[in-house]
Amino acid sequence: MKIYDYPTLYDVLFSDSCKDEIEFLKTALQHYCNISGHGRIFEPACGTGRLLWRLAQSGHKIVGLDLNPKAVAFCNKRLRRHGLAESALLGDMTRFSLNDLKQKKPFDLAFNFVSSFLHLTSEQTALSHLHAVADILKPNGIYLLGLHLLPQGNAVCSQEQWSVRHGSLALQSRLSRLSLNRQQRIETVEFRIKAVTPKQRYEIIDTFPLRTYSLRQFQHLLKKVNQFDILETFDFNFQYPVLPNPQTEDAVFVLKKTL
Repeated sequence: MKIYDYPTLYDVLFSDSCKDEIEFLKTALQHYCNISGHGRIFEPACGTGRLLWRLAQSGHKIVGLDLNPKAVAFCNKRLRRHGLAESALLGDMTRFSLNDLKQKKPFDLAFNFVSSFLHLTSEQTALSHLHAVADILKPNGIYLLGLHLLPQGNAVCSQEQWSVRHGSLALQSRLSRLSLNRQQRIETVEFRIKAVTPKQRYEIIDTFPLRTYSLRQFQHLLKKVNQFDILETFDFNFQYPVLPNPQTEDAVFVLKKTL
C-alpha cells in the first residue's frame, strides 16, 4: 500500500505544520523576492496541495505537479470547492518546463518542504530536477528546498513518531529507517499509519527507498547544477537562519537562481 494513495490521511497527517509553512513562504516571498503582494509560486511533488490552496486563497498564482493521480485529483477537487482554479498537474518532477506547466511567465518562487526530493534516488534524477526547477524560475528566483540530511557518524534519528486528530479521525504515524547503505547512499524507510474513526480501525504500511545526503554531498550536488546559490539555511521550525554543519539533520535551504 502506498501512503500517497490515501490523500485524505496524508493531508491530515501534515496539517499541524501548515500555519508555520505558509508564514515562512510569505515571508520568503517578501524578503528574498522583494514581493509584498501576490507572487507566482510552484510546488513540485505537491501531493494533496495542502499549502497550495491556502496560498491561492491569499491571491497568489499557484501551480502544483505530482506523479500520483489520486493526490492531484484531491488537490484539484479542493481548489474547485473553494472556487479556485484547478492548477495541480500530473507529471514527473524530473522532467517539466513552463510549457508543461501551461505557463508563459516564469515563477518567483518554488518550494518543496517534506523531503520529497529524496525520492529521487540517483544523482542523475536529482540533477534533472534541480535544472528543471531553475529553468521555470525567473532570474534571482528562489527555491525553498527542505530535506533530512544524514549527519556525520552514527545517524542521530532513525525513527519519528507523531499523532494528529481531525474531527473524529485520529492518526498515529511512525517513520522508521529499516536499512542504510552509506556507500550506495540509499536508505529504506517504513511509513506506518494507524487510523481510528468511530466506525473502523485500519493500518497502512508503506516501504520505499530514499537517497541520502550529507551536508557536503548536497553542496557538491549544487556545484554540479551550477544554477543555484545557497542564501540561507533554516531548520524545520523556520524561526531564524541557522549555520549548517556536518551534524545537521533537518535543513530548509534557500536557493537563489544564479543569472
